[in-house]
Amino acid sequence: MLADIIQIWTPTNPAPPIGTVLRLPGADITIIGLLLFAFEYTGREDLIRKRVLALLSIKPIVSLVVVLTPTLDELVQFTTPETVVQGYQFVTTPFFVFHITYNWILTGLAIAILVRMTFQLEYQKYRQLSILFIAFLIPIGANVLLRLNVTRLDLTTAAFFVTATALMYATFRLQIFNKLPVARRAVLEKMDELVFVLDETGTIVMANSAASELFNHKSTLVGTQISSILGEDTTTLSNTGERQVDIATSIDGELRYFTVSQTTLTDYYERVGGHLLVCRDVTERKRREREVEALNTRLELALDETNTGVWEATLDAEVLFFDEASERLYRYAPGEFPNTVEGFTDRLSDADFEDIERRFQKAVDGDGEYSADFRVTLPDGSHRWIQARGVVQDDEDGSPGRMVGIQTDITALKRHEQRLENQNSRLMLLNKLVRHDIRNQANLITTLTSRLNTDLSSATATGEYITYVDQIAASSDQIIDLTQQARDLMSVISSIGESLSPMGLSETLDREIASASMIDMETTIRTDGVPDVDVVANELLGALFRNLLTNAIKHNDSEAPEVVVSGTVDDEMACVTIADNGPGIPVSDREAVFIEGKTLPGSDGTGFGLSLVKTLVEQYGGSVEIGEAEDLGGAAFTVRLPLAEPTATDDGTATDT
Repeated sequence: MLADIIQIWTPTNPAPPIGTVLRLPGADITIIGLLLFAFEYTGREDLIRKRVLALLSIKPIVSLVVVLTPTLDELVQFTTPETVVQGYQFVTTPFFVFHITYNWILTGLAIAILVRMTFQLEYQKYRQLSILFIAFLIPIGANVLLRLNVTRLDLTTAAFFVTATALMYATFRLQIFNKLPVARRAVLEKMDELVFVLDETGTIVMANSAASELFNHKSTLVGTQISSILGEDTTTLSNTGERQVDIATSIDGELRYFTVSQTTLTDYYERVGGHLLVCRDVTERKRREREVEALNTRLELALDETNTGVWEATLDAEVLFFDEASERLYRYAPGEFPNTVEGFTDRLSDADFEDIERRFQKAVDGDGEYSADFRVTLPDGSHRWIQARGVVQDDEDGSPGRMVGIQTDITALKRHEQRLENQNSRLMLLNKLVRHDIRNQANLITTLTSRLNTDLSSATATGEYITYVDQIAASSDQIIDLTQQARDLMSVISSIGESLSPMGLSETLDREIASASMIDMETTIRTDGVPDVDVVANELLGALFRNLLTNAIKHNDSEAPEVVVSGTVDDEMACVTIADNGPGIPVSDREAVFIEGKTLPGSDGTGFGLSLVKTLVEQYGGSVEIGEAEDLGGAAFTVRLPLAEPTATDDGTATDT
């Protein structure tokens, strides 16, 4: 610039060549300074690194070497045409083109950064914008006018002086570029997080208002070791780099929790100058997390105690998630459930799945609540009742997204309900026996007795007397049977839910066979290999066999009635078969005879004996089947009962349980 001033006032005395050529490195340094200025005031200090500075320094160094080395004069040449006021002009050499291009690129980058910052911060003051654009456009316009030969005076350097003056005015008078540092300080003071700036030894050199207010001693924080403020946990922070740790420290007797984020502070030469710590108070979050953890623990205990699992399904029923408790309900190993609907339906019957699908869709389309009770078949063939409940949950956009619910094993509840239903059914049957069947037979006896008393005086009473007596005897026998059935029925009702115990099979059969022999003296009852074992049953085991023996005797119309009782042991089950040489039972009626109150055509039975047999057998965990007696030709009832497991006694012998 000094060379330009001298040349303007003394055009006949050109400036020394050294003053002219130094314009090249001077322009480089000016442009680089403008770029660094833009970096600094737009918050891009992290770009000012040693490598960046080294790269930017190459051009002014090269320019200085070129202008000071006589042997490189051909790279920078001058001419003194009459059209140039200063009396000299750079010749357009390749190096000069590179110099112009390099500086224009850096100038454009600096201007773009500053203008972008100006519009991003939404500075609305036209006065400030005007100053900025004047500062940017003056050197550009001066240089363009010279290159287009519009003016003979090269004022590019002087224009940069105007730019510098305008920027200084904007900086110190209008404070346009001070707004970002001020904003940074304001944000720092308004932050709820604790902010500490430390030197390389961990000593606090600055703390924001939140930190000072929390520790109640702003003046003494500076110069204090951070470990004495936040505790020794801060020593786990690394010396360099970025890291985050959770720490706990006591403040005024209260334990507080913080998440500390560390950022290492470096200078232009990447030398560590200290650390920035931002501490977020997470005490309340920790408290909520502990509460949620406690609630989850109680929930898990409750779910485990009630054999309850959690499930989640997408609304298109494509994906189904089970937790471990749910997997146990369906007898899946942990992690074995494939998270598909197919893995769920494999355990269901088709009818149950159709009902579940209908209920699921109704919840999705309706009030969002799902409820279903269904039975699953486990891998070992056993069954389990499941009660599932769920609700539809919305996605972030408010649309239904998934269904979440729980499922519980209600097998015991279902069994209890079934027992109650059976009890109610049997109580109704007992009421029928007492109020209808027994009452009818008693009324018949009363009527026959009245007739007998009336007809005793008549001459023809002898024959009718015998008929009346036979009818009275038959009705009395019927009442006895009915009362026995009522007693057995009451015993069955009262025994539901009682624990089972080992019962001697051979002893029970011997006792009931001896009693049944008194029903009809003409019937032959013999045994054939009844095993001497204990079975799982209760005191009603005798009633079970008594009904089968009575049925075989009373419904036998052969001339020489015969009943054979045999038994075997097979697959941990005791099998007892009671066969007769009577008329047998047609295959089509073999299921119906076990229905309560059902009698076959021509039978004078009560219709309750065989239903009691089936009820007791199922209560014991066994089964009963009707077949044909191969040798005798009549019916054969086969009862299978589980064997009692033997256990060791104190003296070392085995006993059954």
